[in-house]
Amino acid sequence: MSEKINMVCENCGCEEQEILKKKIHEKSAYYLIKCPNCGRVREIVDKVKLSQVKLITSRYDLSESKIINIPEDEEYKVGDVINVDGEEIEITKIETPRSVKESIGKDIKVIWGKSLSIPKKIGISINDKNKTYGIYLYVPNDFEFEIGKVYRINDGFFRLKKIKTDKTTAKKAKAKDIKRLYGDVVRPLRNHIDLTKFYREEE
Repeated sequence: MSEKINMVCENCGCEEQEILKKKIHEKSAYYLIKCPNCGRVREIVDKVKLSQVKLITSRYDLSESKIINIPEDEEYKVGDVINVDGEEIEITKIETPRSVKESIGKDIKVIWGKSLSIPKKIGISINDKNKTYGIYLYVPNDFEFEIGKVYRINDGFFRLKKIKTDKTTAKKAKAKDIKRLYGDVVRPLRNHIDLTKFYREEE
């Protein structure tokens, strides 16, 4: 989900703009914005009041905590993507200090997020009738999986039967939203998607 800003397009009058790039420097915010209605792209500079918040970023099984500055009057929502020092981070939780789905910057104490600038680690449970075993893939966050399709890892093939996401189950989902995949072993098929390059043996 791309970050938005409430600003009127001078070309068509659309009241919300998509932020393509943003940089906070001292007390100014530099934006590269695009109108979702007419496609106009322009740069703007906005004088802002900044608020310090703790950012906790998850990268696989590790988390990093640091203090960042965010605009006091800007609204943040769970699911938004923010750029911090060149890293794309999806907001997964906001504390004010109580847990909320959205808040303006001046009320936020802690932002929890997961990095979208590294491959997504996804566990797969594969059943071959006699047993079920688990493996891990490291795939691009926008890579899409779909139930019913056949996938290959090295010499093994499986048909995807279930996708568990952060919220529920789905017939189709992008890697960034997936918690776990489930599949059944099938015979080799010519029509398949090769995942071998995303597979890593866990130590």
